[in-house]
Amino acid sequence: MSRFATRPSTTTIKETVSIKGIRNGLLFILRDDMPFRDVLSALEDTLRKDASQGEETSLLTAYVQLGNRRLSDEEERELRHVIASVGNMMVGGLDGAPRPSDWMKKEPFVFKGTVRSGQVIEHDGDIVIIGDVNPGARLISTGDVYVMGVLRGAAHAGAAGDRDAVVAAAYFQPLQIRIADVIRRAPEGNVQAAEMEFAYLREGEQMAVERMSALNATKAHRRNRRVAGQGVS
Repeated sequence: MSRFATRPSTTTIKETVSIKGIRNGLLFILRDDMPFRDVLSALEDTLRKDASQGEETSLLTAYVQLGNRRLSDEEERELRHVIASVGNMMVGGLDGAPRPSDWMKKEPFVFKGTVRSGQVIEHDGDIVIIGDVNPGARLISTGDVYVMGVLRGAAHAGAAGDRDAVVAAAYFQPLQIRIADVIRRAPEGNVQAAEMEFAYLREGEQMAVERMSALNATKAHRRNRRVAGQGVS
């Protein structure tokens, strides 16, 4: 059970920030009729007090309910920084009014079938292949690459320079994997795994392959580290 227990509000802080346990994580309900700085301070105090009541737990996803409040880019960065500072928590989403940057999010390209030798699929966004990728086929994505079958061809994720992109496949037998500008071949004699695997850049430099069960934690850790690295002045 999460140490961030839900309980009746008893103080001004708890009225300003309420926490509810939901199936996919925690829901933070922030009052929208108070100055943002006051709400942010109350959230920080709440997280600090709850974190001091127990040991580290598994990764939690936090969803923030903003009500009618609109956040500037700087305010959103500060909010994410406060939540990420807990160490085992990532922001899953904000339900405030969409900002223009949200409207521009790219849709993934989904292909059902076998990608055959000589075929090239290139997309500005994630690529999802529901099938196999044969030797001689190429996938080029500015986002992530997911193959729900055998990957025997070449896959390039983060083609525009995103070093946080990943290549995931049910069975890894690729001719070549490339993430941003880092290239490598899959290990020789790689057997078909019982669960999906993904390739990523460890510390942005060295390519590594892990089981798919570690994907969410890996991406969350990198996202939180990036947000924390931006700092809050």
